[in-house]
Amino acid sequence: MSGPVLIYADNAEALAGSLRARRPGETVHAVDRAEALPAALAAHRPEAVFAIKSMALGPETHRPILDCGSVCWLHVGGSGYEHVAGWDPGRITLTNCAGLLAPFLAETVIGALVALNCGLIRYHAQQGERLWQPHPFRPLAGQTLLVVGAGSIGGEVAKRASGLGMRVIGLRRSGTPVAGVDEMRPPEALAASLAEADAVSLHLRLTPDTEGLFDAAMIGAIKPGAIFINTARGGHVVAGDLLAALESGHLRGAYLDVFETEPLPPASPLWSAPNLLISPHAADGVADWEARFAALFAENLAHWRAGRALRNVVTG
Repeated sequence: MSGPVLIYADNAEALAGSLRARRPGETVHAVDRAEALPAALAAHRPEAVFAIKSMALGPETHRPILDCGSVCWLHVGGSGYEHVAGWDPGRITLTNCAGLLAPFLAETVIGALVALNCGLIRYHAQQGERLWQPHPFRPLAGQTLLVVGAGSIGGEVAKRASGLGMRVIGLRRSGTPVAGVDEMRPPEALAASLAEADAVSLHLRLTPDTEGLFDAAMIGAIKPGAIFINTARGGHVVAGDLLAALESGHLRGAYLDVFETEPLPPASPLWSAPNLLISPHAADGVADWEARFAALFAENLAHWRAGRALRNVVTG
């Protein structure tokens, strides 16, 4: 054993207890309040930190971890790590939980796709009006899905969509083949690929290049009558432009799980947008997600202590 471990999360004490049970002999400290973090870092001088961002423990509250000289390894819950941008890779090894919840998020994406394609959102509205009015729909089989970011999550979506008989186009910088993707293309093919897509699903990291990527021009390039899905980051999409596309009928429907401002303000016009499904950043919210994150951290901690390679190392 070497230096202590600090867990920074809403449920930090329970996670710490689980880690102590898995790793007897480890010195584990828990912090569940942002205002207590700087003092805990100064007092305990942790070697490793396991941090899970939340509404209470927002992105800005993680900065003290990066500034703490004793920290050599930071493991973040989830796949995103833009909230710790600026970490020093020469001093801090960064790992994440990328791919761990991918199958469950993919289930939600496919569920939303089916619901929108079959018109279930329209029937739900009709139910409130006690209106009995059937509507025909096209089967998903034979339609084209564009997966923008065919990595671990996008790949899980592609496999399931392919199983439903959809043709799947994937965009991936590496170009590495992915099961379920019929044709892999480079990111530069985005605009041209949108014109072929009956449905578009975003699975990108939020970077300066992808922020605001889906503005009026890019949304306008999507095939008329398509379905749009974003479970990645709200910053990818200009909300007003998406709203306009739904109101005009250019898009047949959309599902959004992420938003630039979260929680989505009650005054946002998105709440009443036509044919829009909204969920509260919960698309991968499988019941035991915290335990899954903790298990991966415990596995990586065993590797760290033994000097073995860590899973999910972030390189940039």
